[in-house]
Amino acid sequence: MGMTMVEKVMARAAGVSQVHPGQYVDAKIDRVIAHEEFYRIHMAAEEVGIPGGLPDIWDRDRFHVLLEHFQPALNVTQSVRQQKMREVARRYGLIHFRDALCGVIHRVAIEDYVLPGELALGADSHSVAWGAINCVGTGMGEHELAYALVYGTLWFKVPETIRVSLEGPWHAALSGKDVALYLAGQHTSTFALYKALEFTGPGAAAMPIDARIALAAHAVELGGKFGLFGYDDHTARFLAARTAMAHQKSWASPVAPDADARYCQEVHIDLGRLEPQIAQPHNFDNVVPVRQVAGTKIHQAQVGSCANGNVDDIATVVRIVKGKRVQPGTRFFVQPNSWAVYRTCVERGFIPDLLDAGVQVLSPGCHLCLGMQGALAPGDVCITSTTRNFRGRMGSGEALIYLASPATVAASALAGAIADPREVLQ
Repeated sequence: MGMTMVEKVMARAAGVSQVHPGQYVDAKIDRVIAHEEFYRIHMAAEEVGIPGGLPDIWDRDRFHVLLEHFQPALNVTQSVRQQKMREVARRYGLIHFRDALCGVIHRVAIEDYVLPGELALGADSHSVAWGAINCVGTGMGEHELAYALVYGTLWFKVPETIRVSLEGPWHAALSGKDVALYLAGQHTSTFALYKALEFTGPGAAAMPIDARIALAAHAVELGGKFGLFGYDDHTARFLAARTAMAHQKSWASPVAPDADARYCQEVHIDLGRLEPQIAQPHNFDNVVPVRQVAGTKIHQAQVGSCANGNVDDIATVVRIVKGKRVQPGTRFFVQPNSWAVYRTCVERGFIPDLLDAGVQVLSPGCHLCLGMQGALAPGDVCITSTTRNFRGRMGSGEALIYLASPATVAASALAGAIADPREVLQ
């Protein structure tokens, strides 16, 4: 019997020739990537009576810690935690510790660390984004990460896999965000609960890495344990440009599903008929086509996050706003998700175009997504390409948050109200 991508990786990691959904396996971990959460892991170990914290790290060359979630520190609490994290990094002799890194861990991991075919664990739920480059990545809690860091293994229940086939041509106004929102609106945010999502078909093959990151990152918003794309020329070109951890490229082992792999469900999406989508407050699956809420006044617009702070996302914004101005009374923030993305935006001349349009460009990070910058006041209406729109996610619980693609956000910022991007992108 054939296997899906995740089943093949689980079998390899467990040292067996075959696995099936529902089977429990002890799997060898290829990589662990953590942010400030590692300090909590260390403290939890001490609190349960382990002097000095974790007894050891199973493989320091496969463990990465990035101080990125609260960079630059916005308050004393954050700066003190980072100070302690530096002490902890010295305590463990970490060789891949990146201090004061403005950026988003998931984008940085894709730029520098994770590889195709790996089984990788992260300290954050959006670690599923790594599936954009064929890595079986997922977020874990601190106890699971602690065990994996000491022993290099962790148990898994092999998940079922849903095959999502993207068919037809992409419209310029559509993005991976629209596909994720459409899936949530049609099937709810739990339809992939503890399942893997495989994105395939000609539409998936046409997606560049940035677009794949957006869709893979949202697998967790659909309940998914993993969100995976196949390895192809897009992946190969992206990896060829990487310079960090070059000595580990030989570890890559791309994986593809067998022709007779079995799926628990198959979903087909006709991109030619897909409209731009938007999630209304206060849930990811409260989705309608943008045209149904067009004209709703907004106070703030945002483009950023692990899912949509990529170069292509910002290029879309520039394409829409260049030579125009953000509607007076509307705040528009753009936050690249890594310094590499920021640098590319500078090299391509995006930053002056954004500033000329009245856009505020922030240093790379997670701040917009978490409401640490651009916090919303009671009564504010925000349209954002970040990942979640729960009540109170970005400030006041009395604010309203709409989720949409970068194209929809940019078009709305110009109009001062929710707008269909097809009106400005042909």
